[in-house]
Amino acid sequence: MPGVSLRSPVALARPIDDLTPQGAQNLVWEPKWDGYRALVGAGRIYSRNGTNLTPLFPDLAPVLAARLPQDLVLDGEVIAWDPAAGRLDFEGLQARITAGRRIRAVAARRPAQLVVFDVLAAGGEDLRGRPLQERRAVLEHALGAIASPIVLCQQTDDLLLAREWFGTLTAGGIEGLVIKDVLSTYPTTAGQRVWWKVKARRTLDMLAIGFTGEAASPTALVLAFPGVVDDEGQPATAGSTTTLSKTVGRALIPLLHPTGETFQRTFAWGSAGPTTVTIVEPFVVEVEADVSAAAGVLRHAVRLHRARPDVDPAEAL
Repeated sequence: MPGVSLRSPVALARPIDDLTPQGAQNLVWEPKWDGYRALVGAGRIYSRNGTNLTPLFPDLAPVLAARLPQDLVLDGEVIAWDPAAGRLDFEGLQARITAGRRIRAVAARRPAQLVVFDVLAAGGEDLRGRPLQERRAVLEHALGAIASPIVLCQQTDDLLLAREWFGTLTAGGIEGLVIKDVLSTYPTTAGQRVWWKVKARRTLDMLAIGFTGEAASPTALVLAFPGVVDDEGQPATAGSTTTLSKTVGRALIPLLHPTGETFQRTFAWGSAGPTTVTIVEPFVVEVEADVSAAAGVLRHAVRLHRARPDVDPAEAL
């Protein structure tokens, strides 16, 4: 059994706008994968929030158990690849959440892979206190003879190559790049942003705090900026998404957990009158952001890019 818990805190990345963080040295760059962040060990898969995802991956979990040492704890991203589109398929992963008894059939249509970029424990030793360059050497040795669906994440210390990746890999669904200091250790307390990330597309993480329409057919999500609260300490309403299609609305239903409260809201972009908003337990969504949203203001309804149930709302700050 692994000596480091699969519910341990994961290292987080601070969003920045440039591939060279100010004042940082000893840098390496890695692709930022579009999937589910996970800690993996002894054939089990846990989300960054400590949720056991193993039942959602009947295709991947047995392979991990068979090929990896039981005391190896890995940090990586579970992804799915759409060969027809030639890009990553995040929606294919999300389909597993609502698959229920159909999970094996859903998994067979879009098999998962594990892209590994760090190691927390190996050989009975907790490696989190060792610098990244040493952990990387352990990781390369551990995965050296292992093939897909377990994949070692690319890494480079060449800024020119990193810029090339940033301009080309995004066509395949890579979100951007993660930047790391090779001398940095792995955090043991929650919420530590020891890495950096640069996203290639203009999306913004927000909190969905409510919806309009009926629970069985939501018409829009009501949004708040993470960390912005009203006088009562509750998430402050910032605006809403554009009207959801019926397909998108149905896909969101499992994530809508009403608190039993509602409020009336007149939205600034042309509602004829007040709209009833059903308050839900907050969850993270990505929206397609314009300049005003990036500056902390929603002047218009924003388009929903996707829901991120794998991200803890507390980590969206």
